[in-house]
Amino acid sequence: MTHLTADGHLKIYLGYAPGVGKTYQMLEDARAVKARGVNLVVGVVDPHGRNDIRELLNGLQTIPLMRITHRSGTTEELDVEAVLKWGPRVCVVDELAHSNAPGSARPKRWQDVQALLQAGIDVVTTMDVQDLASLSDQIWQLTGRRVRETVPDWFFQQADEVVIVDVTPRALLHRLERGAIYPPERAKTEAERIFQEPVLFALRELAIRQTAQALEARQTGKTKPSELHAQKILVNITADPSTAMLLRRARRVADHLQAVCMAVYVYSKQESEALPAEDRPTIERHLRFAENLHIGTKIIHGKDRAQILVDYARKNGVTQVFLNRDTSPRRRWLPGLDFTEQVLQHANEMEVTVVAERSRLGRPASPYPEDEAGALMHAGYVHISPDITVEEAIVRIRQQAGDVEMIYYAYALDDAQHLLGVVSFRELISAERSRRVREVLHTDYVFVEEDTDQETVAQLLAKRRLLAVPVLDQEGHMLGIVTSADVAGIVQEEAGEDILKIGGMEALEGPYLEVTFGQMVRKRAGWLAILFVGEMLTATAMGFFSKEIERAVVLALFIPLIISSGGNSGSQATTLVIRAMALGEIRLRDWFRVIRRELAAGLALGTILGIIGVSRIFLWHTVRGTYGPHYLVVALTIGCSLIGVVLFGTTAGSMLPFVLRRCGLDPASASAPFVATLVDVSGLVIYFSVASVILRGILL
Repeated sequence: MTHLTADGHLKIYLGYAPGVGKTYQMLEDARAVKARGVNLVVGVVDPHGRNDIRELLNGLQTIPLMRITHRSGTTEELDVEAVLKWGPRVCVVDELAHSNAPGSARPKRWQDVQALLQAGIDVVTTMDVQDLASLSDQIWQLTGRRVRETVPDWFFQQADEVVIVDVTPRALLHRLERGAIYPPERAKTEAERIFQEPVLFALRELAIRQTAQALEARQTGKTKPSELHAQKILVNITADPSTAMLLRRARRVADHLQAVCMAVYVYSKQESEALPAEDRPTIERHLRFAENLHIGTKIIHGKDRAQILVDYARKNGVTQVFLNRDTSPRRRWLPGLDFTEQVLQHANEMEVTVVAERSRLGRPASPYPEDEAGALMHAGYVHISPDITVEEAIVRIRQQAGDVEMIYYAYALDDAQHLLGVVSFRELISAERSRRVREVLHTDYVFVEEDTDQETVAQLLAKRRLLAVPVLDQEGHMLGIVTSADVAGIVQEEAGEDILKIGGMEALEGPYLEVTFGQMVRKRAGWLAILFVGEMLTATAMGFFSKEIERAVVLALFIPLIISSGGNSGSQATTLVIRAMALGEIRLRDWFRVIRRELAAGLALGTILGIIGVSRIFLWHTVRGTYGPHYLVVALTIGCSLIGVVLFGTTAGSMLPFVLRRCGLDPASASAPFVATLVDVSGLVIYFSVASVILRGILL
């Protein structure tokens, strides 16, 4: 078999579904390799809360993960450079199909593995059969889910060893019911998709078939067939979205037949000029997708598309041609003019396969990944001409109201579908009916591109307080809209996690009443223990100032007042800064502006609280005479201490999220309880330091 590299050996543990035991089997084998004295390290393995995986990791050298800071927070990824520096013989890398966080050196984990292999390091890794790129359509048919993270088939096929990890579907379902795979809430969701017995049987068959094909390829040494003797498959690329499915299908057939696969886009100059502008980015995307599947691409010019395609196929020894089903209306009187029928007539010595894209439950597959704006957008929106009057525009909106997602915005397009501007329905209603739409348009509109991350879309809608945002391609053509309702779930999930972190605990893995008692305790105990240890420093500080408290017992009366004021002010500042960071209002470079504002705010707030505290002492002493003959200096001590403690609290609270972000940590971890604990200790030091200066020689 032809290897990926001269030295690196790739071993893949393949399963048909999560929970079959791929990671467990991989780590068991890794421990056996380690016991033989082989230099083995763990590059990345996520235990997902499983104690059995943690136990297997004990005793194995683990390379620390690299922290990546991006717009959505921080993520830990495989540190390839650290592994290369260590120089092991074998590296364990879990979840081969994983997509790395934005800002990583390589976008995909399989590319990280490729870098390790090229350096001569053996790699053992895991993946599910649904992660294979060419199986995307079959997995969608089975589960209704479009797999977002995939591994190219060519990479999988060039593995030196593929081990199938198998259990029966019934045993796997028992594991799911016991909670050994997912928490209860997620287990319920997954049971409605993948974890159904017929689906599991189908996935299991796919995994066995893929393993058998990999074994056959290794034994026959035909992973890279000779182009002189191999069969050749040609794919006709069009602007139809189903071309992606066609390319995946052809790639799978080519792999099965050990054939060479190529893709061709044929067009004439006249057709190129008439081609809708929105089709050009689609063609380019299909060509890039073909190259990612290791399918060679070619663009050919010619007047007769069918004849040019067949001539190119004949010249290059093509044995099979793949075509999309022609969706244009059939010519009733001149059927021979249909493109598909022309190809069939010209290519009488070749096998021509016409593939129709299947739908699931009446819904066609989306060509976009689930986490991009293109997958969220709706094609139904109100579109009007900029040259009509406002009255005519209102009539158009009424006509389209039943067929579109929302009517709050109308989008003005030119003949080439370029977006010229946006106008709200309210503005049209309030405008003079005789005015042209062009006169009331907003041309400074905001938009997103089709591949924009869904979290970025959600932040944009929230920041601009929009009900919808248009989706454009690279040339400004309107593709659809994404509404606030489409991203509501994303915002809710992110906000829920941040709120729990700010409250001083980890995010729950399900609804409150469905989380088990043990999980609830584990999620809360860690932070409580950390905060408890922090509060021990408060007791230590009070012990340090015990002599001052003995001499002036009146100081002890105001300790709760002092430390709570500092903690509250710090928590306020932290919450404000974390919110501003989450909304993109401030960035790391804005730290000086923030600290300048918070110093002024802390001084003002401390002065206000100091005045209230001093007033309280005067009033209480007048009524009951509680504070003795030196109540004036006691009041001055309390007032100055409150100013100092609140000033420190706001400064520390506002800067802590910046420090965490700079260190690559999640700013939401700067929880209110954590800040309060920090300020409690410092508040006591400030309080008794001020008291020792003002009351020295009087009470101290």
